[in-house]
Amino acid sequence: MPAINESELAAFDADRVRRTVQETVTGPLYAFAEYDTESFRPLFLDDRTVSMYDGREEMLDHFDKIHTNVHMDFMQIQLFRNTLFPAADRVEYITTAMDYLKILRVYVGDDGLFIGLEPDEPVVPIVDAIRDCLEWPPNQNA
Repeated sequence: MPAINESELAAFDADRVRRTVQETVTGPLYAFAEYDTESFRPLFLDDRTVSMYDGREEMLDHFDKIHTNVHMDFMQIQLFRNTLFPAADRVEYITTAMDYLKILRVYVGDDGLFIGLEPDEPVVPIVDAIRDCLEWPPNQNA
């Protein structure tokens, strides 16, 4: 049985976004979490994701390790916008593709969404669905 939590971090309705993403993906949704610079909160973990760990403590330790690194996304966004590509108004998402997993990190204001997918899952339809579900903040990455 998948693990589901209600949103507590995001300034938007992350539960609605999760449902939208679940309706949009063509393959399995392995994980969906909200995060910011201080916290990481899984909102959905499918059975396969939960079964990868020997127990809750191991899983939470791994998520803490993930958050230690993905919270740096917000610094990387500033690097892209302010230094490398100053003409850019925003950084909306970053994708990391591995041989067994694709991770999509979407940014909405000061919040991030961490989405675990099949490696061949197209990300643009997911980002478009999220964009349609929410209004991007006018100060995105400001």
